Amino acid sequence: MKTPWYETSAGATAALLATRQFVDVDLYWLKLAGAPLGVSDLFYSAGAIGVAVPGFSWPATGPTFDQDKAKAVGHWKTGLDVDQWQVVIAPRLVDPMTGSPFPDAIGSQPWLAAAQAGALDGAEVQVDRAFAPAWPAAGTGFLAPTGIVTIFYGRVAEIDVGRSQAVMTLNSTLKVLTNPLPRNLFQASCVHTLFDQGCGLQASSFAVAGTVASSSGATLGSSVAAPAGSGTYALGRIVMTSGASEGFARLVRNWVPGTFTLAAPFPFGVAPGDGFLAYPGCDKQFATCGRFQNAANFGGCLSIPVPETAV
Repeated sequence: MKTPWYETSAGATAALLATRQFVDVDLYWLKLAGAPLGVSDLFYSAGAIGVAVPGFSWPATGPTFDQDKAKAVGHWKTGLDVDQWQVVIAPRLVDPMTGSPFPDAIGSQPWLAAAQAGALDGAEVQVDRAFAPAWPAAGTGFLAPTGIVTIFYGRVAEIDVGRSQAVMTLNSTLKVLTNPLPRNLFQASCVHTLFDQGCGLQASSFAVAGTVASSSGATLGSSVAAPAGSGTYALGRIVMTSGASEGFARLVRNWVPGTFTLAAPFPFGVAPGDGFLAYPGCDKQFATCGRFQNAANFGGCLSIPVPETAV
């Protein structure tokens, strides 16, 4: 048995399982990348009752997990094969008690709409199983488990959103071992991404705060000044810091003073007065690296030596 990350006392979980008389419920902890819509963590109980321990709680009032005939499916293998977990999630479209639409939401947006817009992209998910001697009496609140064991940990690989439910597929962190090697190839352009570990620059040092003046589809108007470094936002990004699309980012396809042309519109639109952070772009050329005063970290090949010919 895996070591519980929570239990009421040392060895209590193993002792409970040894009795063969216990109840269990699966728990989902979604850790969202970039805090889209102002949300960084989501906690859900897949059972009919919520679970609570000191510092954490998983309510059962959210979306339905593990529907009948659509149980969560997972596989584990010994070795370096990527483990996988797949689950069907069905948010409520209407609150059965009040009739209010979309009671299950991520931030200010309906759950499925937010998932479709990419709120769960890159999210890490921890699937736990809580064990207790018996279910609590009806109406007494949350289940207080004897122990909680993590049965799967991975990252969202794919989420297929339908009209009333979403199918979420998780890959274990072994997935990073499938990245092709060597990581760096000889090429004229820089192999690093601006502000990544290889580049070494800090994004926060180049962020420029702005306010939306106008918006139409993928075009956004704002009077922010040119950024430091490359001096242009083209190939950079914009991250909304307020408004309906708070936390979402979009690639800047082109920029002229006063106007951003984005690769795609923001999922829930932007309105005049919404705040954002804009980051400069980089075309990965050596001259641009020099404008960032970062030529020492240029990751391209300036010249390829020709081997000497034997005489």
